[in-house]
Amino acid sequence: MDWDKVRQDLEPKIVDIGKPAVRLRSSESKTRCKFGGAPFVNSSNFVWPYSDGKPMAFLGQIDLEEIAEVHKYEWLNGKGLLLFFYDVETMPWGFDPKDKGKWSVLLQNLPDCYARFPGDLDTGHILKEKYLKPTLVSLYPNYDDPSIENLNLSEEELDLYIDLCTANEECQHQVGGFPSPVQGNYMELESQLASNGVYVGDSKGYASEKAKKLESGSSDWRLLLQFDSDEDLDVMWGDCGMIYFWVQRQKSLKNEFGNCWLILQCC
Repeated sequence: MDWDKVRQDLEPKIVDIGKPAVRLRSSESKTRCKFGGAPFVNSSNFVWPYSDGKPMAFLGQIDLEEIAEVHKYEWLNGKGLLLFFYDVETMPWGFDPKDKGKWSVLLQNLPDCYARFPGDLDTGHILKEKYLKPTLVSLYPNYDDPSIENLNLSEEELDLYIDLCTANEECQHQVGGFPSPVQGNYMELESQLASNGVYVGDSKGYASEKAKKLESGSSDWRLLLQFDSDEDLDVMWGDCGMIYFWVQRQKSLKNEFGNCWLILQCC
């Protein structure tokens, strides 16, 4: 097999389906974007989020201006810091509407100090601090995305495309772009249904009349943050999994992040 020729034939077929994304890579210098440590907050209005009476773990924060310097998302045009929290004790998957309230995304404008950890926070739930450098990359949809079927790729081209999607060994931390699904490439629909009260832990929810009425709204969801398992942080989401924070475009445009939905996927 002449793989060089296959690659040459493949490239013009996929060039138009790429999408920009902001990859969050380790930074040796101090940045506002980071995982772990203490959150940088506005002392006048910050309240540490709790789940079932216990403080959530602080996962990290992204600086919207640092992201915009790399790529300006039409749906993410505010300023300030977005803080991400998660109930790492129960680790909800996000397919049950009852999971709502077990994660939190908070916008902090004019932050002025680092928050103190709650006295009842399990010290094992404090992540190591890792500064992040936003970097622009171009990503392609996962090989099981419907758009790939429309390309009519040959078997050899599809094999090469799968290699293209899976060859990257760096941590897949990112803002925006196509997600890197571990279990299923339908997270926009899952977010739309679960956030509107439809249980999607089995096929019954997807087949319900309520789901059919809500389905069209799935196109409004955007990938706000993808947080990969990371040895540097001693973080493993299930078995080599990832967590994904999703936000509705119209909510993000208003700087409203209270309805963000989280999905956990692992092997």
